[in-house]
Amino acid sequence: MFPSIVFRHVHRSLWVFLIAVVFPGILRAADAKRPNVLFIIADDLNNSLGCYDRPEMKTPNIDRLAARGVRFDHAYCAFSLCGPSRNSFLTGLYPNSTGILANAQIFRQTIPSQVSLPQAFRQQGYFAARIGKLFHYNVPASIGTNGHDDPASWEVETNPAGVDRLDEEPLIYSLTPGSFGGTLSWHASDSPDEKHTDGIEAADAEWILERCAKHPERPFFLAVGFFRPHTPYVAPRRISICIRRSRYRFCRRASKTRRTCRRRL
Repeated sequence: MFPSIVFRHVHRSLWVFLIAVVFPGILRAADAKRPNVLFIIADDLNNSLGCYDRPEMKTPNIDRLAARGVRFDHAYCAFSLCGPSRNSFLTGLYPNSTGILANAQIFRQTIPSQVSLPQAFRQQGYFAARIGKLFHYNVPASIGTNGHDDPASWEVETNPAGVDRLDEEPLIYSLTPGSFGGTLSWHASDSPDEKHTDGIEAADAEWILERCAKHPERPFFLAVGFFRPHTPYVAPRRISICIRRSRYRFCRRASKTRRTCRRRL
């Protein structure tokens, strides 16, 4: 069995999460009814969401989805680095079995015959496609490239790059000048959602889903890997304004609560 919990921030502020429990044995058992799979993953997104009792987080769409589905309260990553963790859940093996204990490694170099999650779908006749980051990428440097991807896993790959990578990267403020991926860095962009990498990914996903709908006889496994909220924190300015207002209201409530507690003590 291959358990994986993935979360994602989607274009137009749509927050969704998908729980997939799949691998070859289960796929064979489900041949009579093979569902389509949309696998969505967010880079560095944790459970700071409204559905996890964080009222200061404004995630209404994922909250509605969580209310209709299954919310896991105990889920853990296999490693504290992106590359080993991603290779772990995409191969079904612990990092000590994959031999990947650092970023920028490719699992075919250590376990070349291992079947990956999307490859397992392909072997069962699924159309498998990737948009954006599934295996490890250097962010933001690798946006728009294949990163450290596994070509055998997919029939189609797209690697969009938006204004956050191509045009506005010089405008990003970083606490460590010249470093974005591993330090606190941010930019309030004047460009709309659809011009950013994640917005383009969402549009690509719509495009592929529309074409898959024309061929219902073949099921699909579509993996969409969004780059945010991995640093640098680049988002349209209107999102930044909403976050500041939300945090101001939350901080006022928290301050009022602390004052009330002190009076009671």
